[in-house]
Amino acid sequence: MGTRSAAGVALVVGAVLATAGCGGDASAGDGDNGGGGNGKNRSAAAVEAARAYQQAQLDHGWETACGAVTDRLLRKMGADTIAECVDHMDMPRINDVSGVRLTMGRPVELPAYGRHPAGIGLRVSFGPVGRGMYNHTAFRLVPGKRDTWLVDQAVNLADGTGTEAVREALRRK
Repeated sequence: MGTRSAAGVALVVGAVLATAGCGGDASAGDGDNGGGGNGKNRSAAAVEAARAYQQAQLDHGWETACGAVTDRLLRKMGADTIAECVDHMDMPRINDVSGVRLTMGRPVELPAYGRHPAGIGLRVSFGPVGRGMYNHTAFRLVPGKRDTWLVDQAVNLADGTGTEAVREALRRK
C-alpha cells in the first residue's frame, strides 16, 4: 500500500510517554488491575512496552512497532494488518539516531475515555534530534493478551510535558 496516513507519520515523529486520567500514580496499589501483576509490576510492564515500542520506531523495526499497537490504532494509521502497517511506516531515515536517548515519565492510571479503554499513560521523550531538540509524546497503554501492554493512543505534546499536559492531550484526541 502506498499512501502513508498522517496519523502513521505522526507516530514516527512522536515520542513522549506521559499520563492521562483522573487516577493517581500507577505504581500505587497492590491488586491485579488487568494486564497482570500488582500495581508496581503493571506499571513497570507498561513502561517497558512503551520503551520497546518507541525504540522500535527509532530503529525502524516496523514489524515490532506495528505489532505493539491495538487494532484500533492500526486502523487509525490506515492499516488493517501488521503487514499493511509495516508498508505504511517503511520510509527512509531522516536523522541519525545513534546519540538519541529515551526518557520515560511517571506512569499514571487512566480511566476509559471515548473509545479508549482504561490503561496507563506516560510521557516518553527522545532526543536530541535536529538542533538539540527533544520530541515528547503522551501514550495510552492498555492491557493486551497474556500480560502484554499495547499502545492505544499516541499524542504529540505541544503544551508541556508534565502529568497534566499529558492528561489533557489524551483527552483531546
